[in-house]
Order: sequence, then structure tokens, then C-alpha cells
Amino acid sequence: MKKLAILGAAIVGLVMSAPVAFAEDITFSVVGPMTGQLATIGDQFKQGAQAAADAINAAGGVDGRQIKL
Repeated sequence: MKKLAILGAAIVGLVMSAPVAFAEDITFSVVGPMTGQLATIGDQFKQGAQAAADAINAAGGVDGRQIKL
């Protein structure tokens, strides 16, 4: 029964990830404090991630695909 549950989870994971493989862009999320007392730190996280994405996109992206935040 345990093997069947693991196999089922693996199949669901493969099926759910298939559309991502054919996406035109690669989308990332930035996780950090965006409100409250630490919002300035969260903004720095976002700016750093955007700078990295811009640099990667300027160099041609990842396998020709652009990065979005």
C-alpha cells in the first residue's frame, strides 16, 4: 500500500510538472517581508532578484527562455 501511494504521488508530480516544461517564460517568486517594519528589506530582496533576472535575460535567458518575477 505504501509503494502504491509513493507511485501515485510520483505520477501526479510528473503530470503536474509537464505544462511547466513547455512554458515560454520561467517565473520565479520573491519571498520576503513586503509590509511592516521590515518592508525595506523585502524591497531589497525584490530589487536584487530583478537585477539578477535582468542580467540573465540580457545574456539570452535560460535556454532562450526569459525570466519573470
